[in-house]
This record gives sequence, C-alpha cells and structure tokens, in this order.
Amino acid sequence: MKHGRVAPVLWLIPAIYFLFVAGEIAASTHLALTLTQQGRSALAVGLMGSMLWLGLFAGSTRAHVLVARHGHAAVVLASTVAATLALATLALHTHYIGWLAGVFTLGLGGGMVWVAGEAWLAEVAPAAQRGLYVGLFETSVGLAMMAGPATLPLAIWLGVNPLWLALASMASALLACLALSRQPGPPPHAQDLEVAASMPGAQPAVPAWRRVALPLAAVAVIGGLMESGVSTMLPSIALRLGFDLQAAAWLGAVIGAGSAMLQSPFGLLADRAGLRRAMALAWALIITAAAAMLLWADQPERMLWAVGFVLGGVGGAVYTLVVIELGHRLGGSGLVKAMGLLVTAYTGGTASGPVLGGWLFDQAGLGGLASALLCLAMLGAFLAWRGLRLAAATTLPALPG
Repeated sequence: MKHGRVAPVLWLIPAIYFLFVAGEIAASTHLALTLTQQGRSALAVGLMGSMLWLGLFAGSTRAHVLVARHGHAAVVLASTVAATLALATLALHTHYIGWLAGVFTLGLGGGMVWVAGEAWLAEVAPAAQRGLYVGLFETSVGLAMMAGPATLPLAIWLGVNPLWLALASMASALLACLALSRQPGPPPHAQDLEVAASMPGAQPAVPAWRRVALPLAAVAVIGGLMESGVSTMLPSIALRLGFDLQAAAWLGAVIGAGSAMLQSPFGLLADRAGLRRAMALAWALIITAAAAMLLWADQPERMLWAVGFVLGGVGGAVYTLVVIELGHRLGGSGLVKAMGLLVTAYTGGTASGPVLGGWLFDQAGLGGLASALLCLAMLGAFLAWRGLRLAAATTLPALPG
C-alpha cells in the first residue's frame, strides 16, 4: 500500500476490536466484582479471569487454519457473531459455571478476531509506518480496556445491568464487521515464508516463520503473565484492600488508560529510534513499577494507581513491539501463523496470570504478589534481549516494503 489514501481496513479493524474488547472487558470486570461482593475467594475470581484467556488461547491456536480456509473477513465476522451470542447469555442467569462457559466463549471469539484482524492489519500497513498502525491497533485495545470498566459506574448511574451495555458494544462491533467483510483481504504474498523456507540456504527442518517467531514467544508468555496478573486482578485486589466499588472500577479504567495512552508512543518510538531501544525502555519501566509495588505494598493507596497505569500500558507495549518485529520480517501465511503462535503464547501467560496472581495474593498478600511480578519483569527483560538477538540472526529473504 502506498502512503496516499489510508486503506479502510486500517481503521475498521481497530474500531471493531475496540468495540469487541470494550464489551468483553465490561462483562468480565462486572462479573469479577459481583463475585467479590458475593464473598468468593480471590482464586475463584481469578479462575473467572483465566477462562477468558483460556478461550483466547484456544481461539488463537486454530485461527490460522480458519483464515487459510475462509479468509480474514469471514473469520472476524463469524467470531463476533459467536461472542455476541455468548455475551447475551451472561445476562440471563447468575450461575457460576454458566458464567465460566460464557466467558470462555467470549475469549474463543476474541482469539479468532485478534489473530485474523491483527495479521491483516500488519500485512497491509506501510512498512515505514507499521509501528504507527500497530500502535494504533493496540491503542484501540487500551481504550477498550478503559471504556469497559468505565461502563460500570455509568450502568450504576443509569440503573441498568452493566451486561446490557456490554452487549450493546458487542452488537456495534458486529455491525462494523459487515462493512469490513466488503473489503479485499491481503493480496497473495510474493515471498510467502513457506516458500522461502525451501529456498537455497534456508533450513528446511524448521519453517522460516518459526525461526523468527519462536525466540519471541517466550517474551509474549512473560508479557501475558505480567499484564493479566495486574489488569484482571488489581480491581478485585483493591476492593479487598479497602477501596470502594466505584474506586475499584475506576482503577480498572486507569489500567486501560495506560494501555490506551502508551501504545502509539511506543510504536512511533520503534519507527524512529529503533525497536530494540523501545523494548529496553519498556522493560526498564516495568521493572521500576514492580519495584514500587513491592516498596509500598503496605500503602497501596499511594502507588496502585500509578503502578496500574504503567504496567497496564507498558506491559501491553511489549506485545506491540513484538508484533511490529513480526510485521517487519514476515508476510503471507507465515505472518498469520506467527501471529497465531504469538497470541497463543501471550494468552497462555494471561490465562495463568489471574489464577497465579489470586493464589499469591491469598497466600502472601500484596507484597508477595509484587515480589513475583518483579522477578518476572527481570526475566522478561532478559528474554526480550535474547529473543530479539536470535530473531535478528535468522537470515530471510528481504520482504517488499
């Protein structure tokens, strides 16, 4: 794509995912706070959060197969239909097991939309502006993570069930999918990495896309553990630490605000200063935030807002930077498969994060949770440094810009 007119998919895909995630997060946050008010354990609340990410994990593992068979647009549309129906069922009952199943289905659809939509966007974005457009996509996710929890105070003010507002957002995403379905999909890639793997000098034992993506998958796992351990559990934890219901909901919105405000700056930083410098800054900020949580664990009102903002934003920026790296180096079916692997790794971490975070808080309080996050942050910084070096050492044919 040239630098003139912006392709409609570059704004339709972020718009769809904003509406999708806003409905998804509004529903999951409402259910988490409802369970907390009912006296359920942090582990039970964490399991609810993990079901969303388990669904995302399951969807992301099969998305590339469905995209190859039916195309990007059809996968996005069908997945949004399924998520809309699942969200509608959540408002019809109050059974914990039924809520787990509904949240899992929400995540399943979300995983499909995530892989198909983000791979499509990364493929058609101009190479010199890929950081900008991927950053804008992730900004839409951050805005949705802010808007989702913010619907809870709005629902209280309106006197309606928050799940109905979540359903309205999801239904709007479905309408936008109809416009997206009329857009052409990514063109056949002249240097599909499946072909490149069989070229002279390549290593046929391992497909080329895996040689690029596998070193970065571990970074995605740690990023998922870090981000979900905070964004999913922190509002519930704040409620247990003495915050009132509306303050806990607004804390979730602050975490989303960090994601909304920091994705595009990190994407632009990667375009202008280099991806490795941007990644180093991201992990330095994450380590600092985790250390602050540990230092002021006995005074949560002094740091939870700032720590949530930084971890919610910069934790997401790590994933954004990895996507930019894949978009620079891969294309065609190789990019879709690499995105599937990346999202699978990320959601594997996020599925584990809420349960582990809830268990750690139950066992060791905020200080124990903060200590674990600090150790994970230092491990993530090392894995990012190693993963980018290994990916850079992989020799691939130049991709058209």
